[in-house]
Amino acid sequence: MDYLQLMQNRSSIRSYLDKEISKKDLSYILECARLSPSSLGLEPWRFLIFQNKKHKKEISQIANNQAHVQNCAAIVVVLARADFKEYFEEKMKKKKLSQEKIDMYLNIYKPFIDGMNLEQSFAYAREQCHIASTNIINATFNLNLGACVIGGFDQDKINQYLKLDINKQRVSLLITLGYPSTEIKGEKFRFDFNEVVEFKD
Repeated sequence: MDYLQLMQNRSSIRSYLDKEISKKDLSYILECARLSPSSLGLEPWRFLIFQNKKHKKEISQIANNQAHVQNCAAIVVVLARADFKEYFEEKMKKKKLSQEKIDMYLNIYKPFIDGMNLEQSFAYAREQCHIASTNIINATFNLNLGACVIGGFDQDKINQYLKLDINKQRVSLLITLGYPSTEIKGEKFRFDFNEVVEFKD
């Protein structure tokens, strides 16, 4: 599908059929997420997939009892990672760059990364998670499936439910996936192009 056409036709889906998504399709969606760009190539994310009815019900209760969280085919829990300080240097060294360039990048960016406190690290990671989440949504629609981003949940409860070390990982977003039970209507209520875009000389 043409990408602009995809963006024009996509919409958030909050009603799903009782039908599983194939492993092949889930793998396609998550591979699109894995390949997402991130600042400094840090990839400060992880993706947890829940398809079990018990887990979906429990997570829906943490997400303000939203019915589509319980009734979707799968929930993608997007985790933001704040431990990128621990692997940044190793990841940089794996790039096919000269030692001179690697040293240059480390000298420029390591002080920036090391200077972040824990909350700044999570804020930085969450920004990157939103990029990957966008790719999950659009990859899902490209398969004629539906998705909905969920930001309404109890942060402390979901982190506890997943038994996360909150000094290293915290939930950024939930994304429901499934087969839409109604026709996808891509009607958009957006600002006009000229209201949000300004070409500067």
